[in-house]
Amino acid sequence: MATNDIPDASSVPQADTVTHRVYSYAVQRVCIEVSACAEDLSLPFGQVESAVGELAKLRLLRPAGDGRGQFVVVDPASASLQLLSPYDEELRARQHAVEQVRQQLHSLLPLYRSSTSDGSRTSGIERIDDLDAVRGVLGRLADECQSEVITSQPGGARSPEVLEETARRDSVILNRGVRMRTLYQHTARFDQPTRDYVTRITGNGAEVRTTGSGFARAIVYDRTTAVITLPDNPHGAALIRNPDVTQFVVQSFEYAWATSEPFNPEFDRSEIRSISDSLNEAVLRMLVSGHDDKSIARQLGISPRTCQRRVSDLMQRIGARTRLQAGYLIRHNDLVPLVESEEDGIPGRPAGIFGGTP
Repeated sequence: MATNDIPDASSVPQADTVTHRVYSYAVQRVCIEVSACAEDLSLPFGQVESAVGELAKLRLLRPAGDGRGQFVVVDPASASLQLLSPYDEELRARQHAVEQVRQQLHSLLPLYRSSTSDGSRTSGIERIDDLDAVRGVLGRLADECQSEVITSQPGGARSPEVLEETARRDSVILNRGVRMRTLYQHTARFDQPTRDYVTRITGNGAEVRTTGSGFARAIVYDRTTAVITLPDNPHGAALIRNPDVTQFVVQSFEYAWATSEPFNPEFDRSEIRSISDSLNEAVLRMLVSGHDDKSIARQLGISPRTCQRRVSDLMQRIGARTRLQAGYLIRHNDLVPLVESEEDGIPGRPAGIFGGTP
């Protein structure tokens, strides 16, 4: 039998359906006949005939054997054995085959790890260019993770579909007692699906923060295995088991984490205003440094159009007509804390142009 022959669960008799009524009628009698059943239940003959056919397929009714169109009711437990035993046998055979393939492939691990023909393997770095392969690796690493997952996700908001899939996977990890920390850019706070996702995973014990600065996308499992993006393939990844490189990724994350702010998924107007001011400061710093809109947008995790609007608004508010003039005015008026205060070592605040910015 093919597995697609297994009846859909919706075909099993449910309360308040014709099939359920016919089966209830049958269990009270030694045998039934379609015409008599239709008459007794005041149902159309065609509906009863169809219901009897469905019950026969499910092995809940069987022909009486006298050739007169009568049917005998069958115990559901017995029906399930008759109907599903071939599938159970096929499933066991498939599981056995899968286990054999797994063992054969795993037997090659020593050869793979000892190979010196590929420098990336001996260095503990493996390039993966296929998206499905990357997803498979992430799923396996998540299943094997024992103590901690740290994730840095630049680029602002992600799609609701990706967030839903991530939330389900993260919940499984968190329920095993694994610590999880995730770092976003400030712009993620303005996205409702992201706030919903944060509410869901922090309720399970995860920690989430945001920062205004840029950082690399990475996931690290148990501080031993890292997955980072490839510069020339957005759908690929580099799998890193080299302890020195992995430790560098972890230290970079810890530095960004220490200077980040907890992500409060509840909408707080004063907090959102503060985050917006922080983004404006970052934009001004990059304008002084000569970054174009595309570079600013990429580093802050916002769209180019949003970046253009923000830059245009800031230039208007400081009275600049050109980027060159903007850079001069920003430096001349000390509008961003470019250097630390000599008195207390704390970065100076901007000269008030961000007050009340929504």
